[in-house]
Amino acid sequence: MIQRKQTLFLLLAAILSIICLTMPIGRSYFAGATEYNLWLTNESGQRFFSSWPLFAVLLPSTALGLITIFFYHNRIAQARLCSFNMLLIVGWYIIYAVFSRLLLPGTFSPTWAAFLPALSLALYFMAYKAIWADEKLVRAADRIR
Repeated sequence: MIQRKQTLFLLLAAILSIICLTMPIGRSYFAGATEYNLWLTNESGQRFFSSWPLFAVLLPSTALGLITIFFYHNRIAQARLCSFNMLLIVGWYIIYAVFSRLLLPGTFSPTWAAFLPALSLALYFMAYKAIWADEKLVRAADRIR
């Protein structure tokens, strides 16, 4: 059923990812640049699309999170998609660390939006646990019949 608690977890995770896609995720005070998921903006307002791999990882994760909601008939596939989303978010943080150290030298400070994928990761983990709890409940009911 679509009204399960993991549906709410998946929807909140996708919403947090969408918010992260649209907000600045870091600032470099030495270089005077603001980092977004798709581009870097310098002080004069020029955009450099050098951080596009962040966008290329988070956008499919967001879409996959929304698609995962509708896999409620196949709980095993839904759990696998949740674990794949968790891997994508961990990959996003690895790429984020590389870009914040290599592309933006000097003092780099992440913004609050950079922590939203971590909340999404926690929500995907909670959804994963809830999906397996449902699967265990269904298997126990089948065993009783």
